[in-house]
Amino acid sequence: MNRLMICMFVLAMCFELNVSIASWFKCPNNKVLIENDLGPGLVLQYHCHSRDDNLSVANLQFKEMKRIVFGDKLGRRTRWTCTLKHGLYMRYSKEFIAYKAGVIDDCDKWRHWIAKRDGIYLIKDKKLPAVFKHAWIKKTK
Repeated sequence: MNRLMICMFVLAMCFELNVSIASWFKCPNNKVLIENDLGPGLVLQYHCHSRDDNLSVANLQFKEMKRIVFGDKLGRRTRWTCTLKHGLYMRYSKEFIAYKAGVIDDCDKWRHWIAKRDGIYLIKDKKLPAVFKHAWIKKTK
């Protein structure tokens, strides 16, 4: 029984040490950027949410950008899902995963999504050029 108590004490101390060390070396926050590059006069509607946050539906004018800043949660994988819409009656839309954390906590990760007329492009971690990722889905009605 004494060995069990000592083992539990050592494990608790190790866990506390890991948590305190992680708090000393806070990494920069991660970012998801949504940019409207559809064209002059065209509005982009976005709605992004994660398990802990739900941004309200909002619009971006041409060349405007929305920045979402967050930190990964210890022990829980962060995932942001976004829906982008544009066109007459918001006829063109696409829902996609804008950010998904890796197995370990990530620091200073960037996901820059650019909405263009032919689809949605991604610049990942500031590495150019932008890569085509998603085509728009057109509602028939």
